Order: sequence, then structure tokens, then C-alpha cells
Amino acid sequence: PGRVDHAQLKSSHKIFVNPSVSEVLCTTTAEALAMGKFAIIPVHPSNSFFLKFPNCLAYRNPYEFVVNLQWALTHDPVPLSEELAREFTWEEATNRFIKSAAITHREARQRELLGRSKIDERIAWFHNELGKGAKGDFIRKAFGAGPVSDQHKYVTIKSKQDLVDGDMEDDEDEGLSRKFRDAAFVKALRAAFENGITTAIE
Repeated sequence: PGRVDHAQLKSSHKIFVNPSVSEVLCTTTAEALAMGKFAIIPVHPSNSFFLKFPNCLAYRNPYEFVVNLQWALTHDPVPLSEELAREFTWEEATNRFIKSAAITHREARQRELLGRSKIDERIAWFHNELGKGAKGDFIRKAFGAGPVSDQHKYVTIKSKQDLVDGDMEDDEDEGLSRKFRDAAFVKALRAAFENGITTAIE
């Protein structure tokens, strides 16, 4: 049927098959397991995170794939425990990200001695510069980013629209944005300042 809202699949489908071994994030597998579906996936390093879930049916060869599919067709998925369901929250995903990105002081010193920190900084700078402006949109499009390729174009159009809508209107006298002028803290400062001036004049 093409693109379908996930909510529509909740009661009508119970099996998700993803034979890919080239995905980077495996988001669709995570979504299927989070929805309480069977996920039939190959044993592969990119899928190692999912193997602990009871509804994950991993296979190594065509025979195991058929066996897993037959099992899924004749059984119902196991409801996720609270502990396993927590694995799919943003908080746990953030914790895993921090854990995988963290390095010890010793590792940091070794990287400094080997000059890797400088290399990392240069790579980060190059990556950042490469993604800027219209050239960034072109590169994303060339590498198959699809609808999200035109980030610079989107930001440019959105900024112009905000200006037209008055969201970024400047005050005629003070040059302050509307958001800043309307902040409670700024209003309180103004009131205190004005009251001070009035008291001084009296």
C-alpha cells in the first residue's frame, strides 16, 4: 500500500522482515520492536543491539529465516517488559550515545601524544564546512539524502518567511527582537527602571 502511518499497523500486522545488512541506524527494526512486533533480521554487527529482545528472530542462513518466519506466523509477540521498553526511549538512547562517545583521561592523553586530536579537529572542521550553504545541499543530494538534502534552502526560505510574518521584527527604537522584548525578565527590568526614574523625579 506504500507509505502507511505506524498507528494503522498496530493491530493489523505482527511481523517485520528486514534482511538488510547495509543500514546505518536500523531505525525501522527499532520501531517494529518498540511497537511489539516480531522482527526477523540477519545476524550482523549492525543488528547486535536488537538480539536481546524476545521478539527479535535473528537468522544466519535461509533455513533459519524460514523457521523464524514460520514461528512468527504461528505465535504472538511477547509483550515488552518495562525494562526492555525503556531501551527505546530518548533518555536511554542518549545514555548509550554518551557511553559510546566517552573516553578516559588516559585515552585522551594517548590521542594527544599521537596527534589524533588534531586530526579529529580537522576532520570535524572539514565536515562542518562541507555541509554549509548551497554546496552542502548539493553534496547531500548527490549522496542520496533525498528530501532532507535542501537544508540550506529550507533555512533560507524559513528565515525570509519569519521576517515577513513579523516573528523577527525589531523594535523601532531599541533594535530588540519581539521575543526578547516580551520576555518576563525584560518586562520586570523595564518596570523597575521606569519606577526608579519616576521616584527620582518626584
